[in-house]
Amino acid sequence: MNDSAATRRPEQTSQDRHLRVLAWLLLLLVAVHFGSSLLLRPPRAERLRLAAFRDAMGAIGDLYVEEVDRDTLYQGAMRGMVAALSDRYSAYLTPEQRARLNEDTEGKYAGIGIMLFPADGRAIVEDVFPDGPAAAAGLQAGDSIVRIDGRPVADLRPDQILDMIRGRVGTSVELTLVRPPQDEPLALTLTRDNIAVPSVKSEVLADNVGLLRITSFSQSSAAGTRAALEDLQKRGIVGLVLDLRGNAGGLVGQATAVCDMFVESGLLLAQEGRGGRREPNVLATPGTVLPGVVPVVVLVDEGTASAAEIVAGALQAHGRATVVGTGTVGKGAVNTVIRLPDGAGLVLTVTRYMLAGGRAVDGVGITPDVLVGEMPALPEGLEAAQVRAWVIEHRKSAREAQMRKALEVIGAKAAEQR
Repeated sequence: MNDSAATRRPEQTSQDRHLRVLAWLLLLLVAVHFGSSLLLRPPRAERLRLAAFRDAMGAIGDLYVEEVDRDTLYQGAMRGMVAALSDRYSAYLTPEQRARLNEDTEGKYAGIGIMLFPADGRAIVEDVFPDGPAAAAGLQAGDSIVRIDGRPVADLRPDQILDMIRGRVGTSVELTLVRPPQDEPLALTLTRDNIAVPSVKSEVLADNVGLLRITSFSQSSAAGTRAALEDLQKRGIVGLVLDLRGNAGGLVGQATAVCDMFVESGLLLAQEGRGGRREPNVLATPGTVLPGVVPVVVLVDEGTASAAEIVAGALQAHGRATVVGTGTVGKGAVNTVIRLPDGAGLVLTVTRYMLAGGRAVDGVGITPDVLVGEMPALPEGLEAAQVRAWVIEHRKSAREAQMRKALEVIGAKAAEQR
């Protein structure tokens, strides 16, 4: 066997596998788009369509003037079909992207245990998870990571930063960081370990006001919320701030379970599928975890989306909470993730949801009862680094103002009950 044959056979096998996946997905998407009319078409039309895809990919791979990666062609075709749906919430995921989504949903991954946000060519440590490698190495909130394994963070996209910090358990990653006010860089080598992401955190603030932060709705969020609420009640809280700022959503079932802990009865969620088909309504079950006499404020912002909007909107619709902050994203779509045979994934919108009273969220979002922290007009003449610094400073001051208003609202409601 010569080298040419040896290297060509695996490529051909990979191509055939991709084409089989592509053919399967094409039939699925055409069925989604055209409905039952697909069943009336003669099999010959389907064979011609799939043969055209195979021939087009083969021609581009063999004849195009530049060398073409067949995986790139395959992924481009998949993305093109999903783009034809004109739905911003449906997407094709590579195997790597689908695996990362699974990690986020499960609330577990292999890494070092930190939360980051990019700013001014650096990755700023926003939080350090207890008992993780980062905590053991002494990383602190506010540290600025400037290099990862020798590569400047300024040259990396946010997803690349995430990929470089995550990895297999037992492998190492080298971070170069700067800790204000010192300017001298500090190099640390950390060994990756299994990380359980705490999606729920709670504490008691001044004047016995409870604070409950839910950062995402993963598989353990409802159980974590119930445990936190029970603990806060034992500590004698007189009010609760439910912080959903920056919560991009997650599992709808976890979100409605959290709603049920606050709402005594009534509609939590209605869903409408293709052709106006109504899914079974999600209703509150009798009884709550947090008594109705305890005033609640829900904090939201421009990063609050999807499942988090369900919680904020349901508590607002039932008069169970005052919503404080800025307008939310407005993602009123429910998606499902289909695993494809090659490990990739397909995210498809399957229903759109409404809150009590038929209130739609998609494209509208949740309007706060008390508007606090809207982004002012950006000053003119700022350079890129100054813009980033201005945004970070505004974000900090807005969050502080929102929390002050939340405590003010709870104080007023608690005073009314005395």
